[in-house]
Amino acid sequence: LAHIDGEVATARGATEAKCIYTYNWVYSTMPEEKVLQTTGNIQALSYLTFILFMILGPKFFHIYLTAPIDILEKIVPQVDKKGYRAIVVTCDDPTTRVRDHILPLFLEASEYIDPTIFQTVETANINMNDLCSEPTLTKKAITWTNLERLRKLTRLPIICKGILSPIDAEIAIKYGANGIIVSNHGSRLIDTTVPAIECLKEIINVVDGRAEGKVCLMTISNMFLALKDLR
Repeated sequence: LAHIDGEVATARGATEAKCIYTYNWVYSTMPEEKVLQTTGNIQALSYLTFILFMILGPKFFHIYLTAPIDILEKIVPQVDKKGYRAIVVTCDDPTTRVRDHILPLFLEASEYIDPTIFQTVETANINMNDLCSEPTLTKKAITWTNLERLRKLTRLPIICKGILSPIDAEIAIKYGANGIIVSNHGSRLIDTTVPAIECLKEIINVVDGRAEGKVCLMTISNMFLALKDLR
């Protein structure tokens, strides 16, 4: 937000620090080739470049389960082929808030988005106006069956972001999650929620050693990170 190069600088910094970078195709203002510092399709890169890409900062792909299923069915199979290590799913944004005062600003900001971004990931002929209209943002509530449906679309690890309850952590694993991000961000829908750090221990007790031993536990809001055998 503060750097002149925006997301490109963030992705570059994450790669140099060998940290995870998560690409959000909905809210990114640049195509993934620029953000991820790649040149074209990952399959076209040399073997050495591909290995360096995977080692120097793994890349995750972020999606919303509220996206129409026809769009997810087009995007998710591509994610599998582009070198991403996991899919991050927002789980604590089950319904939308009132966006009447936000949508005009969002549409105005969309004028500055690199126009090639929608050529990067094939979608169901959508544009920014479609994304801001019914039923994409004014959406119905999601359920755990949405996660189950996503599980059938990909072989990549699925990481559920926004889990604060041990019960939800248990259910997430049941429906196909391989990792948990303990976070109270929630697309900023609800203020004054319980601090994520206070929920971490109980959730660790529930999921530790589960999901085939590949569990990722992170607290974003409290700047705490704990990775657990996620390869």
